[in-house]
Amino acid sequence: MEVNVQKNQVVVKAFGLTEEDVPSYISDFEKAMKQLKPGFTGVTDVSGSASVLSPEVAAKLAPTGDIAVANGVGGWVYVANSPVWKMQMKRLFGQFAVHYPTFEEADAYLQSLSNLGK
Repeated sequence: MEVNVQKNQVVVKAFGLTEEDVPSYISDFEKAMKQLKPGFTGVTDVSGSASVLSPEVAAKLAPTGDIAVANGVGGWVYVANSPVWKMQMKRLFGQFAVHYPTFEEADAYLQSLSNLGK
């Protein structure tokens, strides 16, 4: 997980999460939120993950969507190449879950959002 304070953006590159990984992931996610200002954007890139989330992990990660909303998320995109990933990310992030097949396209979309406010 990387936080770019200048871009007011968090980038998550996931290569597979287990139930044991979730508490530290949520802790890192909460720390990232404290570094960002309302209107921040986020990218979750799961294109490098060999497997989708187990139902247990997906359930435990669900609060991250609420955490992002509570901290003023302005837009969130995900990069995925699997229909199951697309479904899971939509479930986790709801209205903010916009899908793009490449990181470059996702980043361009988020840049267009930040340019709308200018």
